[in-house]
Amino acid sequence: MTERLSVTEWLRFDATRPAPTFFARPAWTLALCDASPALEPSPMRVRVDSRSYIVPAVRSPAKLGLTDLVAFPMGGYTCVLDEDGLPADAMTSSHVLHLIARGADRTHVVLWPLGAQAVLPAAHLKPYETAVIDCSGGYARALEGIRGVTRRMAGQAQRRGVTLRRADCAQASIDAYFAILSDASIGWGLARPPITKELLDAVVRRGGDDVEIWFADVDSEPVAGGVVLYGRDELFFWSAAMRRSHSQYRPSNALNLRLIEAACERGVRWYNLGASEGLSGVERFKADLGATSVPYTAYTLRSPRFHIYERIRRALH
Repeated sequence: MTERLSVTEWLRFDATRPAPTFFARPAWTLALCDASPALEPSPMRVRVDSRSYIVPAVRSPAKLGLTDLVAFPMGGYTCVLDEDGLPADAMTSSHVLHLIARGADRTHVVLWPLGAQAVLPAAHLKPYETAVIDCSGGYARALEGIRGVTRRMAGQAQRRGVTLRRADCAQASIDAYFAILSDASIGWGLARPPITKELLDAVVRRGGDDVEIWFADVDSEPVAGGVVLYGRDELFFWSAAMRRSHSQYRPSNALNLRLIEAACERGVRWYNLGASEGLSGVERFKADLGATSVPYTAYTLRSPRFHIYERIRRALH
C-alpha cells in the first residue's frame, strides 16, 4: 500500500529517527515549499511485507493534470527510510520506488549517495559524483588525508589575519552571507546567485540547530563563508562563497579545515562537499582536502501518459 504521509506524522518520526542527510528531513522539504509556494510537501509511506518505509518528496505544479513527484530539486537527495530511520537496502529501495512511481506521471528521484542505490531498469539515468571525507576516525585522522600544501595555505590564512567563526543565524548573518554569495556569483559569470534569498531564509528558519552559517573574517569583516546542513550522519557543505578581492588570504582553505573539525565534533561520519558539476578546479580543491568521489544516480520514471505529453510538446515546438 502506498499513501501520502502527513507532515505532522513525518515531523514526529524525524524527531526521534532523523534521516542521515538533511535533505531527507522535513526541514528541507518545508523550506523548499516556503520558498516555492507551487511545491507541495509529499512524503510517501509504503507498506511492504508488514513493514513501512518513508520516502521524502515534493509534488511540483501539475501540467495538464499530470502529477510530478520530485525528490529533490536544488541538488538535494532523498532516502528510502525504514521504521528505524535507516536507509533501506538496494533491493528494497528499488521495490519501494517502483511502487511510488505507479502513482505519478513523472517521478524524479536522487538517492543519498552514501546509501544504497536503486536498480530501476525502466528509468532514465543521469550519473553524478559527490566528494566526501570520512570523519569516523576523528579530526587527526582526517588531517592526514589533506595535502600538505592545503594545510599550509590554511596556516597562511590564519597568519595573515583570517579568523573563523560560527555565526548566529539571525537575519544579519543571513544578509551578510547572501551579500558574499551575490558578489561571488558575479565572478562565476552568473546573473543571480545559485540559491535565492527566500530559500536561504527558509532553510535557516526551518533547520534550527541543524543549519549553521560560518564566516572567515579579515579585519572583523566577513570575506568568505558557508552554510552547512546536518543530517544524522552527514555535514553537507550546501553553499560556499568568497569575495574574489580577498582570495590571496586563502580563507576557503582555513574554513574547510575548520568545518571538517566541526563535523568530527558533531560526531557525523561524512563531510559531504557535493557535486562539482564538471568544474575541474573545484574537483582538484576537494581532492586536495582528501575527499574521495562517490558516484550516484538521478532516476526519472515516466508514465505512458507523460510520454504522450512529451511527444505532443515536442511536436508543437
